[in-house]
Amino acid sequence: MTSAPLPIRPSLAILVLCSAVQPFALNVLAPASPAIARSLGTDYGTIQLTLTLYLAAVALSQLVVGPLSDRIGRRPCIIAGLGLFAVGSVVGLLSGNLVVLLLARMLQAVGAGTAFALTRAIARDMGDKDEAASILGYVTMAMVVAPMLAPLVGGFIEKTQGWRTIFALMALVGVVATLGAMLKLPETLKRRGPPASVMDTFRAFPVLMRERAFVINSAILTLTSATFFSFIAGAPYAVVEHMKAGPDVYGAFFVIMAGSYMMGNFLTGRFSQRIGAARMIPLGIVLSLAAVGFASLMPFVTTWAPALLFVPLILNGIGNGLTIPSATASALSVRPDLAGAAAGLNGFVQLSVGSAVAFASGALTPLWPPAFLIIMLAATAGSFVLAFGGRSWRADRPAL
Repeated sequence: MTSAPLPIRPSLAILVLCSAVQPFALNVLAPASPAIARSLGTDYGTIQLTLTLYLAAVALSQLVVGPLSDRIGRRPCIIAGLGLFAVGSVVGLLSGNLVVLLLARMLQAVGAGTAFALTRAIARDMGDKDEAASILGYVTMAMVVAPMLAPLVGGFIEKTQGWRTIFALMALVGVVATLGAMLKLPETLKRRGPPASVMDTFRAFPVLMRERAFVINSAILTLTSATFFSFIAGAPYAVVEHMKAGPDVYGAFFVIMAGSYMMGNFLTGRFSQRIGAARMIPLGIVLSLAAVGFASLMPFVTTWAPALLFVPLILNGIGNGLTIPSATASALSVRPDLAGAAAGLNGFVQLSVGSAVAFASGALTPLWPPAFLIIMLAATAGSFVLAFGGRSWRADRPAL
């Protein structure tokens, strides 16, 4: 009996490209938020809907795109998603009012979120658990590099060409990614039985919510991520409008913060097997709490400047790099048989809470510039309480 031919494997480059579109689009517009508000005649808090609705649309797409791709394949879903992202970018370029701009961002979010989620499914299609983890490690690096460079690029373009040119750049990225997927992305889905339906995925959610370890790890992941969403919603206003620095200054400093997050991810990859995820989580939270607490004091004790905001938060980036991957791995290890549903639920909750936090931060920061830091501090303190307040959750599952 002859063995079945091995499936054609997509290149790492195309997986990186598909994965990077979503975080790039999320962050590239942030430095231009004050300028967009002025251009469309609205306030900064309202313009933050471009962020919160983007996050909400990505969150909802996480719940349905996996089961859909199980029915019709990964490739057509990703191609359609990237094409939708390109269309949304063109709509944003031509938008003349806030409603059209918000519609454009939601189209971008659904399209880019689809590609982002399914690159993980493709990695799982391509090999066993260890090989998939190796592939996803490289793809995650792109996820860090994209938001690291995006504010720098967005700030420079806004200062020199105007905010609409940012949408032109995103449209170009969308077209290139769509063509790349059409030419270089093969179908990787192996059909071994009836595909799961959306309702099958939903039925797994109550089972997961009864697992204490899953709930605690997911809550830590969500709160830790919320600090980032609060920052990207409030910091551009604080830097550009309150500190009177240019959007390019925000972008340049953001590169340092993203680099510190990359360092945290590297340390997790290097030492998590030796130290263990259960120890990496509280270590990262302690670092983050110290960093955010110090940064939160600066507006009250001295003249606030960009360096006094960003430099202390370097330690927060390292701490988040320790906590987020460790909490994610711990949550998905509680019920390995429901790992797909756990990933979808995690992503939905993480981004839903993130969008609410971003909205609150964007609305409150113009009224009181340090507000986004106080929200970050509250979220980090919540993670600290969860990590240290009830250690019995660690023993719920041996996988932790």
